[in-house]
Amino acid sequence: MIRAQDLVLARGSRTLISGARFDIPPGARVGIVGRNGTGKSILFAAMAGRLEPESGSLLVPSHWTQASVAQSMPEGSASALAYALAGDAELLAIRERYTAAQDSGDGHEVGRLAEALDQAGSWDAEARCAQLLRGLGFSDADLTRAVDEFSGGWRMRLALARTLMCRSDLLLLDEPTNHLDLDTVLWLEGWLRRYRGTLLVISHDRDFLDAVCTHTLHLDGESAELYAGAFSAFARQRQARIEQARREAAEVAARRAHLQRFIDRFKAKASKARQAQSRVKQLEKLESAPVPATEGEVHWQVPQPTKLPDPLLVLDEVEAGYGDTPILTGVSLHLAPGERIGLLGRNGTGKSTLMKLVAGVLAPMAGERKTARDLVIGYFAQSGVEELPAAATPLNLLLERMPALSDQQARDYLGGFGYGGELATTPLGPRSGGEKARLTLALLLVNKPNLILLDEPTNHLDMAARAALVEALADFPGAVVLVSHDRALIESCCERYLRVHRGRVAAFDDDLDAYAEALRIETAEAGRRPETPADAGPRPLSPADHKERKALANRLKRIEEQVQKLTLAEQAAERALAEASQHRGHDAMELVRLEAERAAAAEARETAELEWLELAEKIESMG
Repeated sequence: MIRAQDLVLARGSRTLISGARFDIPPGARVGIVGRNGTGKSILFAAMAGRLEPESGSLLVPSHWTQASVAQSMPEGSASALAYALAGDAELLAIRERYTAAQDSGDGHEVGRLAEALDQAGSWDAEARCAQLLRGLGFSDADLTRAVDEFSGGWRMRLALARTLMCRSDLLLLDEPTNHLDLDTVLWLEGWLRRYRGTLLVISHDRDFLDAVCTHTLHLDGESAELYAGAFSAFARQRQARIEQARREAAEVAARRAHLQRFIDRFKAKASKARQAQSRVKQLEKLESAPVPATEGEVHWQVPQPTKLPDPLLVLDEVEAGYGDTPILTGVSLHLAPGERIGLLGRNGTGKSTLMKLVAGVLAPMAGERKTARDLVIGYFAQSGVEELPAAATPLNLLLERMPALSDQQARDYLGGFGYGGELATTPLGPRSGGEKARLTLALLLVNKPNLILLDEPTNHLDMAARAALVEALADFPGAVVLVSHDRALIESCCERYLRVHRGRVAAFDDDLDAYAEALRIETAEAGRRPETPADAGPRPLSPADHKERKALANRLKRIEEQVQKLTLAEQAAERALAEASQHRGHDAMELVRLEAERAAAAEARETAELEWLELAEKIESMG
């Protein structure tokens, strides 16, 4: 169990967390949420032992093995597979001792270490590591490539893979989805749900937190409070507490007003003096509990386009790529005002290539790109965030783009994106990734675009900023094309989807739940044995095949019933856990017991679902 007792953490002279008390049960998957600057990363540093508390204590079992993603960028000539496999330091250490024992001829030690290798899963370690890398989007050809050959985003995936390979008891992940596409995020969710240690994850992605977490630790105004349940459950509980506190505060205010009226009316009368004095004492003792602070709302104003031609842009059978190598072929697209398009597909399949093509950054290799005369494009790319000059100030950058603005107009505009007052004239060097992303959005929107292209705009943005982006885009009359791993953003902003897959761009006429299911089926089919060649025709079923198929179908039905029962058991355990954690002075060991029940039900359900999938695929393959 991780236990905080009167914990105080500070950055320099600024206290970020004060008097925190919470118990995280073993095996819990905890989402750490809160506005940027509330102490999430400082808490991680304390968990990892890199930071000593100012006072109080943070107790993490000393025998636990911790894993977290390295802060430095991976580099070197080792292959991707070797680099990721090195995350299992225990296995590599046993292998080294085994080799040394063989070299020295110590037969007894060789036998002992051979058993240790077996227990550590040495014989299939490379296969497991390769499967993990495939889940993170690497191809089989990538497994033998040197780490130095990959771009920055893919190196960060390698760092994540190395961390996931560690057989850890405590896993600390800070914004793990920032460099991932939606396909990989969905895969990571499944991996983390199966993780058996204790997980602490910092994220601003609500859907990701709901899919992965069993608890939520909320940091706000120097407080740190643990809630049972994922983000949505936490949000409901917190809102209920806020409403209850407001009702109690209103009742206390009414009582105070009543007492004050009595005192004001009778304090001068001798016959009522004693009663008035009694009311004064009551008034002095009457205090209401503070109402929890709500998340501050952020509102961004998107300047309205000057003109809205229709169509804005048309792609007609376009081929696009780099050098002589096409990445996309046969792309046709018609963009009109009011369009809201979300691009789906793995990284590396061509989503960014399509965005560059639409933006005019990349010229077509074949086909035609036709634009309206009054087209104005606002293009957000991650490279734009990284390329902001550290010595520049927001005000100078804005006036360079829009010299016609007065100094006050520029300051007013920047204030709407969180750069008010001195921040407008402070160099960007020390600003966080989220703050730079906000500025990049502000700079591209000031030109009054009628077509906005957003390639992963929410990396490093907190939930309030993401909500502000959704609100701003809702009122925008032009067209929007969006690439994001944040499902809440995609679902809130987009009305139709295009999937970029195997060099083609095609409509995906369903929702994101259906997309996740399609990915699951594709992954399962990719793992099947080669099927009978099409020209051989289907093999007719023998009587024995029919009998086996019927038995499998009966087994499939029983598993479906089992999955339903286990799902109900898991939901009941989650409700019991949520109710127990809401009681003040709750028994920590009871929470541990309830969490163990919930985890056991979840694991059994997932096992049953996997068995169902295997049976369903087998039945389908029989024809």
